[in-house]
Amino acid sequence: MENFKYKTLFEAISEQTDLPDNAVIADLGCKDANFLLAFQEAFPDKIKSAVGVDITDKRFKDVKYGKPIKLKIMNCSKKLKFKDNTFDFVFTKDMFECVSDKDFLVSEIYRVLKPGGVVISVNCDWDSVTYNGENKQLISKALHAYAVTKQPWMDDLDSWIGRRMYGFFNRSNLFESSVSVYNIVETEYAEGTFGYGLSTDIAWLYEEKTGALNEEEYKEFINNLKSAQNKGMYIFSKPYYIYKGIKK
Repeated sequence: MENFKYKTLFEAISEQTDLPDNAVIADLGCKDANFLLAFQEAFPDKIKSAVGVDITDKRFKDVKYGKPIKLKIMNCSKKLKFKDNTFDFVFTKDMFECVSDKDFLVSEIYRVLKPGGVVISVNCDWDSVTYNGENKQLISKALHAYAVTKQPWMDDLDSWIGRRMYGFFNRSNLFESSVSVYNIVETEYAEGTFGYGLSTDIAWLYEEKTGALNEEEYKEFINNLKSAQNKGMYIFSKPYYIYKGIKK
């Protein structure tokens, strides 16, 4: 876990995670299974079996895993292919914003959790991500365009999912709900940081000709971040809302 990019975020999550002995856990929308592997490392004597599912297996091939972890292809927008009362713990990260029927997914998580089981859903609030730079209008435009422009593989897109996550679960009246916020803050614009990675991801807005941002605007956006770094004024922040629900 030492080289885990999300190490500090995971520490905030694990503080709220209390697994029973012989726990059966799932990660919905697991991507490269890094969080599932982190749970296995953090709770090695607690986990009996763990399954990670994603809509595609394209990021599974480089995952170094073995028992008790299994990885499966599954579309979380549809009925989950698990029996009732299967899991002690269900985890999701940055997945709910891509699902159109969020109330149905909440009910499915409830169905597959054992009585008293726990769900932790972690979501960035994309419209609250910030960079510092001189051109406030352009930086705001680039961030908002990235937050609200749906990529082809997405079923849905909700840039306010972080602040809305609590409400989706709480209004179901199926869980005892609580929520906290962990904010990633960086003061260096350099390769390997969250801010640098997001700035390169934003390039797809002009590369895919979405119309949301053109190439000149993107280049100026990057120059603003580099200039802020050179002047000692750079800052990046990305808030993650950590929802915890206990099945009633």
